[in-house]
Order: sequence, then C-alpha cells, then structure tokens
Amino acid sequence: MISLEWQQILTHIVGFVIALFILKKYAWGPLLKMIDERREKIQSDFDKAEDERKKAEELRTDYEARMKEAEAEARTRIQESIREGQDVAAEIKENARKEAQEVIERAKEELSRDVDKAKVQLKLDIVKMTLSATERMINEKLDEAKHRELIEGFIDDVEKV
Repeated sequence: MISLEWQQILTHIVGFVIALFILKKYAWGPLLKMIDERREKIQSDFDKAEDERKKAEELRTDYEARMKEAEAEARTRIQESIREGQDVAAEIKENARKEAQEVIERAKEELSRDVDKAKVQLKLDIVKMTLSATERMINEKLDEAKHRELIEGFIDDVEKV
C-alpha cells in the first residue's frame, strides 16, 4: 500500500502556502491589478463609444430637423416664386390688354379722322364736279364764291336726308 509520510506532506503544504503567498503578493496582485485596469479601460471605452453614439444620434436628429427646415423653406420660396411669377404674368397680360385697347382706340380715332377727311375731300370734290358740270351747262362762269355757297348748301341738304 501507499505509505504516507507526514513530514513530506507537511513540507509540501507549507511550500504550497509559501508559493501561494508569494504568487499572491508578487504575481497575482500586479496581474489582478493589470486585469482590473484593463477592465476599467474597456468599460471606459464602451462608455465613450456610447457617448459618441448618443452624440452622433443627436447630430443626426439635428441634421434631419435642419433638412426638414431647409426643405420647408425651399418649398416656401418656390411657392413665393410661383406666386410672383403669376403676379408678373397677370401684370404683363393686363399691360398687354391695356396697350391693345390703346392701339384699338388710336386706330379708331385715326379711322374717324380719315373718314372725316374723306368726307371733307368728297364734299370738295363734289363741289368741284358740280361747278364744272354747271359751267359746262350754262357755258359761263358764275361768281365762284356764290356758286360754292349754293352747292355746299345743296350738299348739306343731301347729307341731312
């Protein structure tokens, strides 16, 4: 069977405890400290990453809000431009309508003047033709002023009828 030697077992136990104490003091302490520092650094990095994610989320939200504002402002400006364009178009149409009306009025006035001139010229031509015909008929020249007066009276009577 196995014989146990107490002294050897006790020496192993004492050696193990001394080795454990030395390891705890010189190896595990710094090793555990280094592990704790590493754990704290990793946790710190995670916290920083979370803060950066939150900041990025806030920036994204802010960016989206600004984009919405910019889009709304752009829509407003477009609508204003459309309204201004419609106003300008209406003003141009109104000006064109006024100018067309003025041209028509001037044409009517000019036509009226031309008709009046034509009437006067026609009247004078009729007087000359009547005088000429009358001279030929009686073969003598009458007093032109008196004759004109008689013929103009005759033409006025014809116009009234």
